[in-house]
Amino acid sequence: MTLRLRLTLFFSLFIAVILSAVAVSVYILTERSLNTTLEDRANQALSDLTRGVVPVPEGLQKLPGDAYYQIMVLGVAGRVPGNPGDIRNGIPYTPSLSSRSNPTGDSLVALLGDASLQQLIDTGYVSSSITLQNGEKLRVLGELGKLDRPAQQMSFEVAMFIGIPASTVARTLDQLARDLVLTVLLAFLAFAVGVWVLSGQILSPLKRVTEAAATVSGRDLSQRVPVPRSHDEIRELAVTINHMLDRLQESFETQRRFTADASHELRTPVTAIQGHASYLLRRTAPTNEQTDSLTVIRREAERMAKLVNDLLELARADAGFSIQREPTNLVEVLEAVHMEVAPVAGEAIIEVTAPTPVLEVLGDASRLKQVVLNLVQNALNAGARHVFINAAREKNDVRLEILDDGPGIPPEAIPHLFDRFYRVDGARSGRGNGSGLGLAIVRWIVQQHGGQVSVESRLTEGSVFTVLLPALQVRSSDAGATRVSGDGTRARATNPRVTKARE
Repeated sequence: MTLRLRLTLFFSLFIAVILSAVAVSVYILTERSLNTTLEDRANQALSDLTRGVVPVPEGLQKLPGDAYYQIMVLGVAGRVPGNPGDIRNGIPYTPSLSSRSNPTGDSLVALLGDASLQQLIDTGYVSSSITLQNGEKLRVLGELGKLDRPAQQMSFEVAMFIGIPASTVARTLDQLARDLVLTVLLAFLAFAVGVWVLSGQILSPLKRVTEAAATVSGRDLSQRVPVPRSHDEIRELAVTINHMLDRLQESFETQRRFTADASHELRTPVTAIQGHASYLLRRTAPTNEQTDSLTVIRREAERMAKLVNDLLELARADAGFSIQREPTNLVEVLEAVHMEVAPVAGEAIIEVTAPTPVLEVLGDASRLKQVVLNLVQNALNAGARHVFINAAREKNDVRLEILDDGPGIPPEAIPHLFDRFYRVDGARSGRGNGSGLGLAIVRWIVQQHGGQVSVESRLTEGSVFTVLLPALQVRSSDAGATRVSGDGTRARATNPRVTKARE
């Protein structure tokens, strides 16, 4: 997950939580406000009716449109009800001039409990909740008062009740909830898009720094990351990376010069040691102990000479030297390797096969021979008894495989196999005197040819090194497979011939 996406998700979720909290608060406060407003309005209308401030028809018109009401006449003025039954047995009163009527025929007094009616008798006021027969909930407000009848010059004790449906507030709150949810969603999306765009602009200098840093490699440390004009942390990061690259480039240049100079200086004395040891073995009559010592000296001098040559090879690679390429028949390269390795391979069996006598690539024959020779010698040094070298055309590439039945390579070693000076611990390195530079040189040569090299291996089963090289058009080809015999002659056959190396 990218930093830009994480920032967008984090801030979007943060604003979503804030907006949701605000929406919930607005909903709760609005619910309280609506309930309080309706109850205050009903209380005011009820107070006006019970005190005779306004005529009954006019007072009822002030109630909400879906409100319920009920007026029970208890008797002449001064008669106070003694129990809930007196209220229930009262005479319902309906104003003759009122256009208001209850939405249903339910009696509010009949639905109120005795405790609520007793509270009305004791305090003169009651507030309670009931449920109508159709399931609707009402908030009932009741109050004792007087009803004046000027025409009859009489005054009556009455109990007035007003019922406010819960649906009045519920409808308003449902609409408010839908509006709040839509508002929160739109605000969340707008904020997320804004954060995405803004974070992209803020992180664009960091992206350019990252892309430039990715182009820096061990072969070319001259690249530098762009330094933004803004004076912020990204600018400091770019400047720090450039300073680090300056120090790395200086260290690498020092190391390269030292490697090249040391290799050149070592080549002459190593060659002299090797030559004198060979001279003493051939032209003098050393004792058996002296022969053993001179043999060890010559062998170690040869190993040291190979190490020096490898170091020089890598020094040229680090310095940016490229190889000269020309059309090369890879099959001939494989034949040359077989002729060189077979006489010294002991009991090992080496087999070379190709489906056609010509597999051309654009390359350096000596360098390609060095690649194949290095891979074959590694297999023999690891203890392989059979080494198979296969070459074939694969679409626009030539696929070269070196298979062996050696002890295999540990899985944890494969990612580091082509690193410089890396040697596998265990069986595969037990018989070799390598320096850990051969496969690094193999990779460099293959890359110089525009190809790739890879390895697959299983312990106790063997290894497969695969080299892919860009192919040239074959100028001539014959049917049948090309094989290499012990004397190096080339022949065509439908089945490969296995050659046992001469002792």
